[in-house]
Amino acid sequence: MADYEKLYQERKTRVETAVAGGVPDRVPNTLMVGTYPIHKAGITMAESMVDHEAACKAMLGFYETHPQLDTGMVSNFMPAAKVLENLDAKNARWPGDPKGLDVNNTYQFIEFPTLQDGEYDEFFRDPAGFWITKHLPRTMGIFEFLADLDYYDMILGGAQNMLTSPNMIPIYKRLIAAAEENTRMMSIIGEYTGKLRALGFYDISGGGSATAFDMLGDTLRGTFGMMPDLLEERDNVKRALELFVKKHIAQSLGFCKATGSKYAWVMLHKGFDNFISDKDYAELYWPYLQQWILALIDNGITPVVYTEGSYTTRLKYLKDVPPHKVIYHFEKVDLKLAKKELGDIACLMGGFPVYTVRYGTPKEIDEQVKETLDIMAPGGGYLFTTGYSLEDCPEENMDAVLEALEKYGKY
Repeated sequence: MADYEKLYQERKTRVETAVAGGVPDRVPNTLMVGTYPIHKAGITMAESMVDHEAACKAMLGFYETHPQLDTGMVSNFMPAAKVLENLDAKNARWPGDPKGLDVNNTYQFIEFPTLQDGEYDEFFRDPAGFWITKHLPRTMGIFEFLADLDYYDMILGGAQNMLTSPNMIPIYKRLIAAAEENTRMMSIIGEYTGKLRALGFYDISGGGSATAFDMLGDTLRGTFGMMPDLLEERDNVKRALELFVKKHIAQSLGFCKATGSKYAWVMLHKGFDNFISDKDYAELYWPYLQQWILALIDNGITPVVYTEGSYTTRLKYLKDVPPHKVIYHFEKVDLKLAKKELGDIACLMGGFPVYTVRYGTPKEIDEQVKETLDIMAPGGGYLFTTGYSLEDCPEENMDAVLEALEKYGKY
């Protein structure tokens, strides 16, 4: 019978040795399997957002049959469909949604400006009022009635009439249904996370977040609103970034305190090569990301910085952190240059193309795993995984990845 606690300690030591820049017994296998186990269990993406027990059971079943991995997680980071339906989310599409998205499509975030042109002053002057009468109605249909809220009428007695109106009863019922469904989902995920830990798998997931620039660009202004702002509203952009970096730090530290996680992830959406100029990255992106990194380190948390898109031209900035305190996860980067520039500074992660796993042959996968490890493994400080989470791929390709890592990942 397997000694799962011993396995856990071995995996934990292996990963943490690499995170600290050391050389473990072999390259840690931190493969981001994504929704692969759900697909292989015959569960549609739409079903996985409703039947949380089945989705978590499929995830756990994958790890039970794939002990080669060192880390794991049962959550697929998709919200519950019934929550989105009850709130009438306007900034999301999901598999099997009422608008007809295919049941095996991916969950989609819809970006549009909820902070519209000319509204910066109102946003800064009255953030509560802006949230209630602008942001909520624009992002969730259930709150559209708030757009016409009259504060003075509320103060002068209108609040009681509004809050107890028969028109509010369906809204309250939908809010309760959304809260109950989210609570149910989180309870099931928590239960299966405990089961995964009992099987001896280490967890470096640490939630997820967006850096200050992306908070403004993704959530409030949208890309097409944000880009002109860099020229026309630069002072307001800076003012918002100063506000949001504090919120980013507080959110991540709060999550780690609540969950006990030693890791905090940030997903970088708008900082990749050539998306914004080097000048803008240096002035508006990196300083606020760096503040978050340093604050997490000061509080004993390991930041995991997930660089979406190509990130080769940004490596010079990523060097400016305390040594062996940060994990940089790359989707796409010049691996040799990243190893040269950052190998003695940070733990490097990822860089293996999902495209190869999904569409390559087992032979091509074997060759590319060896090539990747030949570059990234020497000297330690490397966690093997794909550039981003898998969805589906041929089962023989999954086997090929795991077998190649076992073959070439020894020190």
